[in-house]
Amino acid sequence: MAERNQYGLGRYVPQDVRREVRRRCGFGCVKCGLAYYDYEHFDPDFKDAKEHNPNGMTLLCMQCNQKRARGTLSAATVARANENPKCKQQGFASELFDFGPEPIEVKFAGVSFINCKVLVQVRGVDMLSVSPPEEPGAPFLLSGFLADATGATTLKIVDNVWSAGDSNWDVEVVGPLITIRRGPGDIALQVRAIPPHAISIERIDMQFEGYFLQGDEDSLRISMDGKSLHTCSTVAMRDCGVGITLN
Repeated sequence: MAERNQYGLGRYVPQDVRREVRRRCGFGCVKCGLAYYDYEHFDPDFKDAKEHNPNGMTLLCMQCNQKRARGTLSAATVARANENPKCKQQGFASELFDFGPEPIEVKFAGVSFINCKVLVQVRGVDMLSVSPPEEPGAPFLLSGFLADATGATTLKIVDNVWSAGDSNWDVEVVGPLITIRRGPGDIALQVRAIPPHAISIERIDMQFEGYFLQGDEDSLRISMDGKSLHTCSTVAMRDCGVGITLN
């Protein structure tokens, strides 16, 4: 694949253009609604583009992008989908975490959970939980809700299917890393998929049921007022019914 087209335009798309395209498309493929995407020039195609014009760009999942490359998906069809993106229709972009039939490890900031049924429970509400396979050879199932500092849900997970609403300021997916921002430089959540046996919540800044939870890869900080913090660092929990309970 050529790094530059006939006009010398490189494949690198500036960050401000990428965010504009992501926001307009609802953070996922305009045709399918899937949240793993590529940036696609369609008006004109990349080979004929003289600039990275967000008005002529869109988001396509890897499958739809391959259809474009193979000539089985027309620019006209992409343009119609771009006018009425699937993610905007349904209000969210979604994808599937790839877990296998072995117990999964969930790294929640500075706390690691292995083979735990309920990872975090707040005032009787399961914030993160894992269910065993429904049949032999099927995957373990992760479910939960992750929010921002205002308490608004940023990422929802139901039986390994994660979805990010188009009300978020920004949702960026680069490889296995999902980053949700509240504003420029303001990261509310970073989640890294590590298939097939793990997932890491590398950054969190959320409010849930009256508790504030903040953390990075090294520590998890918990507070009821956002000021007085209780810190958990490099803690590992294994084979437990409920890992962390906040009442």
